[in-house]
Amino acid sequence: MKIKLPVTIALIFISTNLAFGNIFSYSLKGLPKEERSCHIQAKSVVSQFEQQTKVKVAHIECTKETLIQVDFVIEYEASTELQFTSTDYSFDGVYQRGRYEEKDICDQNLSKQTHIFEGATGLKSLFSYCSRSEYDGKKPWAIIIIGLGKSLSLPTLGGYTFYTVPKSIAYIDIFQGLKKALEKNGAILSDLIFTSSFANGDANIHYYANKRQRFVLEHITKTPKLEQCLAQAEEARSFLNSTSNPPFTIYCGGPIFGEFELNLGFVNDYAISWKNSVEEFITFDDCQSHRDEVISHYSGSTLNKLLGGFCSRNYENRKYQVVLLRDPK
Repeated sequence: MKIKLPVTIALIFISTNLAFGNIFSYSLKGLPKEERSCHIQAKSVVSQFEQQTKVKVAHIECTKETLIQVDFVIEYEASTELQFTSTDYSFDGVYQRGRYEEKDICDQNLSKQTHIFEGATGLKSLFSYCSRSEYDGKKPWAIIIIGLGKSLSLPTLGGYTFYTVPKSIAYIDIFQGLKKALEKNGAILSDLIFTSSFANGDANIHYYANKRQRFVLEHITKTPKLEQCLAQAEEARSFLNSTSNPPFTIYCGGPIFGEFELNLGFVNDYAISWKNSVEEFITFDDCQSHRDEVISHYSGSTLNKLLGGFCSRNYENRKYQVVLLRDPK
């Protein structure tokens, strides 16, 4: 009996320690204020957290309270730390966290974005709400969705900068083109938001992927008239849409300094390389009249296939050259 007694006591001690588990903490930020005081709302937060996670909350504490939002730190008891996936991005970069100008617009999109989150991550949302971002931009209202578990397809924020306002193209066309390009790379487009000031701005791209995607918008040509640029855009579609990585968007933007720009947008890999021809012309029409013979001259290379070329004004000397577009492979 003297030998068994210490063993029995030790087993009881280990069992008791596992029963209580360990204490971990989770910060819940920017939750809409629904009660007159933070500590009153804490009760409903605890109830929701315990019901969804199946763990016991040991303590909850208010860490910040404003007229519209509250922050909490939740201490919970579990054998191992819970894993969460959230749209509260850890990476912000040059792009805005927020998506919408008004809370009402954010609320209208909340259900749709929650559905996309659950489909992309395979996780059920624990909390889903609209929160005013601390980064006070033009679109400060962000959708915060928190799922219990770790997903390989993470909510991510990226984008690109544009310098001319799109002409003769609808938002939905850019959205659908980007959606298709991302799906080709195994990613899911969640939201596309433009933030502009005068002629330039940022495209804020909210998406789900297991690795970060790279977005680029290239400005290929400069022309004095919109119809000249539109003709170039149509011709570019005819040979670029059949490349291995077609642009997700092709459009004309401007005017800026009296010129319109042909823009091509790509995800991850470039489908083309380009440079100006040596030949220079005084006017756009003069360049156009010699374009075919210039293209013919440069098309003989066996190293890089020439896809086409467009007349463009050189920013430095204001003369026109043929921008030669090649297959980079």
